[in-house]
Amino acid sequence: MELIDTGRIQLGVERRGEGPPVILVGGTGMPPIAWEVSGLTAALADNGFDVIGYASRGVVPSDAPSPQCTVADLAEDLISLIDTLALDQPPALVGYSLGSFTIEHLLSTCPNMFSAGVLIAGPGPTTPLLHSVVNCEAALIDRLGALPAEVMTMQTLLTALPPTALATADPLVDQWVSMCAYQSDQWTSSDGEVAQARASHAWLRDAERMDRLQHIEVPVLAVAFEFDPLLGPAQAQSAVDQIPGAELCVIPEAGHGGVVTHAQHVVSRVVEFLVKHHS
Repeated sequence: MELIDTGRIQLGVERRGEGPPVILVGGTGMPPIAWEVSGLTAALADNGFDVIGYASRGVVPSDAPSPQCTVADLAEDLISLIDTLALDQPPALVGYSLGSFTIEHLLSTCPNMFSAGVLIAGPGPTTPLLHSVVNCEAALIDRLGALPAEVMTMQTLLTALPPTALATADPLVDQWVSMCAYQSDQWTSSDGEVAQARASHAWLRDAERMDRLQHIEVPVLAVAFEFDPLLGPAQAQSAVDQIPGAELCVIPEAGHGGVVTHAQHVVSRVVEFLVKHHS
């Protein structure tokens, strides 16, 4: 991974393939290697794209300038990276969860800078359950100054995996426990983790964010997971209804972590969409 100084922030960047640029924007604490594991990086490169993955602020080896952060800050980080890379054409953006929030912000505020967007497990209104998750995380940060790893592992298991895996003690559960332990080593610092959490919290509490989706002008694909308790198909449909011409793809039997657990279904649909709208 190359560490690039954009003049605003240092970001770890990985690049693969040649062709129209596609930028992969990870979720909370998500390193670029997760896109490799899912198979999306290779699939896009094999289909003639210049694939750019990066570690957003707070994720190793990128900077973590402050424990305070907003989605707008994350978006400005990405714009500074695009300017530094001097891409020869507008990129398409693919984002997961918090990465989807970043893309929603960019597509609605800078419509001429991008050619298409894929929003995975991210778009949609905030439900009472999601409000509860946000309030719990915010309270822990206020009281402890950080998010306990044990709590975040529990929350990840309950939301990322399909209910059938949880109910049957599927080996997948043990695999995700190990992955959560690995992820805790991916933070630049506790400031990085807190900053991303606060950015997510503020975004999900923003009462006007759904209205801004109407300003998106480029082709958009929303990918939702059938058993995602945080931002599932019903919420994604609400978002798609707001975005002119947007498409919705629902991946059956997947939880919020379907980008990994049901990767082959996600990858094929994303590649199909980008070949059609960004080649």
